[in-house]
Amino acid sequence: MQIHWIDWLRASGVPLLALAVAFASWWSNRSSSRWQVKIAREKLKHDLYDRRFAVYMAFHELMVAVSEKKDVEPELRKANAVRAHSPFLFDAEMTPYLQGLYNEAFRINATNNFVGDPGMGDAVVRMNKWTQHNADKLAFANRIPELVQKFECLKLTDLSK
Repeated sequence: MQIHWIDWLRASGVPLLALAVAFASWWSNRSSSRWQVKIAREKLKHDLYDRRFAVYMAFHELMVAVSEKKDVEPELRKANAVRAHSPFLFDAEMTPYLQGLYNEAFRINATNNFVGDPGMGDAVVRMNKWTQHNADKLAFANRIPELVQKFECLKLTDLSK
């Protein structure tokens, strides 16, 4: 009876080895595929980084310019140009957000030209509008941390860790 067990173990050794090699090969391919997908996703993020960062910088420069400069026409033009690219670079909620920032900057710039006009009425009305205008500029500049948060997608992953 013991001889049969030994013969059975000898006979099943080669198929078991083949099965173990097949399983190891399947597991290795599965792991490799997952790693390749992860690398491909990170490569896409890296490839989009420059384009997305250009959008971020244009709006950051616009927000700073609105609070510091009298005329922000160049920054408005630049922000408008990169805003047109946003539907192709970001998710669906980013484009309306950028449009809102652009509209607010445009309004503040237009108000700046309007409030500075001496034909705007008496000095008290102009002073009140100027005070409100400065508060609007400050509030707009204080939205920079919000902009940074919206652009969290720019953080890159170090795959060496």
